[in-house]
Amino acid sequence: MKKLLLLGFFLLLGSLCLSAQNTVSGTVTDKKGNPIPGAKVEIKGGTESTITELDGTFTLETKIPAQKVKVYYVGMQSKEQKVKPNMLIKMSDSNWWREKPDKYQWLIGVQTALPDCEDIKPSLGLMLGRVKKIGWYVKGVYSKVPDTDGSMEAEDYYAHWLTGKIKQSYWNATAGFIARLWSPIHVYVGAGYSNRKVAWETFDGSYVKYEPDCYYGAVIECGLMLKVKKFFINGGVMLNNDSNNFKDRVGNFGIGMYF
Repeated sequence: MKKLLLLGFFLLLGSLCLSAQNTVSGTVTDKKGNPIPGAKVEIKGGTESTITELDGTFTLETKIPAQKVKVYYVGMQSKEQKVKPNMLIKMSDSNWWREKPDKYQWLIGVQTALPDCEDIKPSLGLMLGRVKKIGWYVKGVYSKVPDTDGSMEAEDYYAHWLTGKIKQSYWNATAGFIARLWSPIHVYVGAGYSNRKVAWETFDGSYVKYEPDCYYGAVIECGLMLKVKKFFINGGVMLNNDSNNFKDRVGNFGIGMYF
């Protein structure tokens, strides 16, 4: 009988422990110490939440020990803080410079490449990526210059079989990583492939590559991106690896938006 009573006692004690609540309490204020009523306080990684009172205080009961809480209030930057007894949470006014990402976002933008060469015209393309604090991107640009009547110059020797018309094209494709440095400033670093073709028209209508102006091979790039609310601007440089050992530079600029 005693054994049954002891077993019942321990079972009851265990059930009480399982149903016991953990209490998280504190006060939410602005930087000047003024209380913020109506702020939402939630347990990070859980489902429990509450709203602060008129004096900025809150009390939240949880079934499992809470490690962190996250606080939201309209017009202020969300705040995440470790749980401790009678915690004080100070919130800052929200603006685009202080805004911190709280989730992954897609980005897409129009890009242009401006080669360091007067013979290559600006190229247009797209940039697509996904980033929070760290993310990825892919980017490509392309341009096809209309056929032109070029000067024969050094090619005068071949004038008897070249018409003098030139066909040119340029493209590159890169992919890499984006990392948030501080506030809305990001850096992106990537690598890929570029190709430039220059061809001369012959009298029979075919084209032959003019090798001195052609190049193709690996390309590396780096640049900075500035996020302004839902929009971004970026700029950087791409280095083409030809016989010039990454000395051929191509500037890269763009504008786009997050969604």
